[in-house]
Amino acid sequence: MAAGAAVDPLLLRAWQEVSEGIVVLDAEHRWQVLHVNATGARLLELPVEDVVGRPFADLFPDAGGAGWRAALARTRETEDLVTWTGQVPGRERWFTARAQRVDGKVLCAFRDVTDQHRVEAERDELLRTTQEGLEHTRRLLRLSQALTATETLQDVADAVVDVARREFGAAYAALSVVDHERGLLRTPFSGEYAEGAVEQWSDLPLDGPGPGTLALRTGRPRFDDAATLHAEFPELAHRWRAADVRYVVTVPLFARDASVGLLTMVWHEDLSLDENERALLVALATGATQALQRAQLLAERTRTARTLQRAMLTRSLPQPDHLEVIARYVAAGGAQVGGDWYDVVLLPTGSTLTVIGDVAGHDVRAAAAMGQLRIALRALAVDRDDGPAALLTRLEGVVTSLGDEQLLASCLVGRVEQRRDDLDRSLRWFRWANAGHPPPLLVQADGRTRLLTSPPELIVGTGAGLERTDHLAPVPAGSTLLLYTDGLVERRRGDLDAGLQRLRAVGGVLAHPDLATGLDALLAELGTDGDDVAVLAVRFHPQD
Repeated sequence: MAAGAAVDPLLLRAWQEVSEGIVVLDAEHRWQVLHVNATGARLLELPVEDVVGRPFADLFPDAGGAGWRAALARTRETEDLVTWTGQVPGRERWFTARAQRVDGKVLCAFRDVTDQHRVEAERDELLRTTQEGLEHTRRLLRLSQALTATETLQDVADAVVDVARREFGAAYAALSVVDHERGLLRTPFSGEYAEGAVEQWSDLPLDGPGPGTLALRTGRPRFDDAATLHAEFPELAHRWRAADVRYVVTVPLFARDASVGLLTMVWHEDLSLDENERALLVALATGATQALQRAQLLAERTRTARTLQRAMLTRSLPQPDHLEVIARYVAAGGAQVGGDWYDVVLLPTGSTLTVIGDVAGHDVRAAAAMGQLRIALRALAVDRDDGPAALLTRLEGVVTSLGDEQLLASCLVGRVEQRRDDLDRSLRWFRWANAGHPPPLLVQADGRTRLLTSPPELIVGTGAGLERTDHLAPVPAGSTLLLYTDGLVERRRGDLDAGLQRLRAVGGVLAHPDLATGLDALLAELGTDGDDVAVLAVRFHPQD
């Protein structure tokens, strides 16, 4: 204990009473221990006589790795308090220590924080697993959101490619569809692929070699590295090399125990996916399966509605004397089906009735309702010699009788008329009634345009007994009258008035000597904005 004599005896006695471990070190001579109190010796798990008088490095030869020696060395450079937390070398216990240099000695107080450290470690692990769980949930939500917004097969394929790259870091990916009738695995490629990939992989025989078709046959996902690919599918080795394939995931998509598709992801580097990543891939495959089925069902319903829609539209338009009638129907892209329609009817009186309309909605019901209105108007028109306003009033009564489900439609009914004293001037009149529809466009032979506007009236379906109004405008020889649905002039970004003015600005192309050419030029110039468009053009040729 001779070394201990260098420390004030009063302090020695005081330190024996404190609950913390106390060690006094000689900062000048290899950190020799000058004193240790009983608590310190117990915490260090050494007898007092085995501690005092020995260099710290001899007691704990691994102290440098634990950071204790570095912490002590800082006390030589500063008179400030130095603190640190760590394990005593060779012990499984954790301590927090405070040390300060005083007159060539270092006073070090330390206490056991093993329990606190364990709690903190458990807290950190819980926080880590919670964060991982939250991130897993967020990624699942992002996968779900990406696929929920899809409507078509191409939408689903695009979403899968985007998710594969953004969430999994894949070089490229594909969603393939099983064509059981032809025995093929068909891939609507999206994004960028290795050179030749589209030609080599777009249509694969279901019974052919490869991890994807094998996954479909076995019904189990595959996770193949480069060595496995070359060993199990040597006949495809040239493809793996050409596309720099280092890792491939192929997940079969099944619905009602039948294969419907395949999810494929490719990486250019070696890797191994952990359980969380594989679980996310399975979740993506499940979501892709549901989105694929939804897209296929929607496509079938859309085809049915389009067929119904085309069947109800007039295929062969009548061509009255001195009138030329041409119509066009431009279907919107995607899965929507509109209730737009047009019609031309030669009345028993010799007049020509023109109709353009648009039923609210974009589904099979809208197409069916369109057919009901079209047939009802035809029947009402030939039943008696009513003007357009009276026809719309009677049509309102028919709509009311159809049932409880509300049917709403804009509609414009017009009739070409001529008075006896106007025949010599080759002047005809257009009488129309407008139920909430865009106004007709009159294009004169010289290309000047005018909208046949009228005070607004409510759309069809708002209630029986509503009074309608006829309007009358002269139509000189050589003019063209255009009836159209709102898809021609309405835009998501822009109001209806702007669309009507744009129509007036470009409508002069309808003065083209060939009416079909002019009408096609007008449609090309205006385009559409995701809505069906029906147009009906009537050219008033001179009367001989």
